[in-house]
Amino acid sequence: MKGSLTSRIFSFLRLAIFVSFIGWLALTATSKTVTNATNAAAMTLAFAGLAILTHYLGLLSLGQGAFIGVGAYCALHAVNDFGIPVVWMPLAGLIGGAIAGAVVAVPSLRLPKAYLALLTLSLAVAFPIVLKQVDGNLPVTLDGKFDTPSWTGIAAKDEHIWEFAIVLGYSVVALFLVQGILRGPIGRAFLASRDEPEAAAAFGIPVYRLRLYGVALSGGLAGLAGGLLLVPVNFNDYTHFPEELSIKMFALAIALGGASVIAAVPASIILIFLPIWLVDQNWVVERGWIGFVKSEGFIYAALLLGTAYFTKGKGFMTIIEKRRSSRQNRRDADPNAQSNIVQTLEKVDQRLSALEGWLEVEAPDIRSRQDEID
Repeated sequence: MKGSLTSRIFSFLRLAIFVSFIGWLALTATSKTVTNATNAAAMTLAFAGLAILTHYLGLLSLGQGAFIGVGAYCALHAVNDFGIPVVWMPLAGLIGGAIAGAVVAVPSLRLPKAYLALLTLSLAVAFPIVLKQVDGNLPVTLDGKFDTPSWTGIAAKDEHIWEFAIVLGYSVVALFLVQGILRGPIGRAFLASRDEPEAAAAFGIPVYRLRLYGVALSGGLAGLAGGLLLVPVNFNDYTHFPEELSIKMFALAIALGGASVIAAVPASIILIFLPIWLVDQNWVVERGWIGFVKSEGFIYAALLLGTAYFTKGKGFMTIIEKRRSSRQNRRDADPNAQSNIVQTLEKVDQRLSALEGWLEVEAPDIRSRQDEID
């Protein structure tokens, strides 16, 4: 009971610190920084979907950037062509990304796992070309705007704060729901289909259908992220979704992956803020060996090598999870806790013995009664 109360207190403190930090960031940072934070909040959903594939289903996807682009395209044209409110625009991206994920998964999942990686990589390369042919060379502007409601008290010139609140709200709710799904029987079925697919199928788990749902869920989260990326910029362009985006996301998902979708948060922060930091340091324009070391590509390569050497490819977040589980094991192995458990069991045994003595009655002599009847 005491441990549960302490855990709740720490959870509340972490939540309070997180909310305080978000409020401080939104109110004190520059509009550019808040916009970048908005993009990072949206990208957490795409990384969460990628974590479902890599760490829960054991599948490889190199086209997450294309699913983001599909979601952005569906969200924008849902507003421009069908007139849906801009507030519900990201849901159109969710539906579009889920459908695209299912379309890609149906043929590839019937083949070895490598075919999903090859097909999604082809999709990542082809999507910017297809989007350029569909929407043209120029950016397509969104026929709508996220006007700040008067009840928020946010000035019109500070609309970036309201946009940040919308994207953060969508992301928090989606991550909460996804984490709840993964902690339940569906998440355990995902892990079973990843580790022992033959045994899972023998116990009645539909492995193919489960993987299909997982890829569709991953694509839907990426599509939702694509719809949310339109909130701060209000336009879409084929240059936003190059094939390098999918490669970077895959590298970060492998390097920072873990059993929790919270690992998507540092991955999205690195993806958005690392190029900005490199530009601010004037590293990306240097030449020669020093420029090579300070380039973004070298940093990603070093991160993957470090993942392979120090975590055996499981991701750096697994180190934190192992430490947390080891602390829990030490807490369970505490002699005081064990003595309390033993005392409780002894009391239960004494009460059961007393109850048995109270209920004990003399067994009737059936043979003597039978003799009297005879």
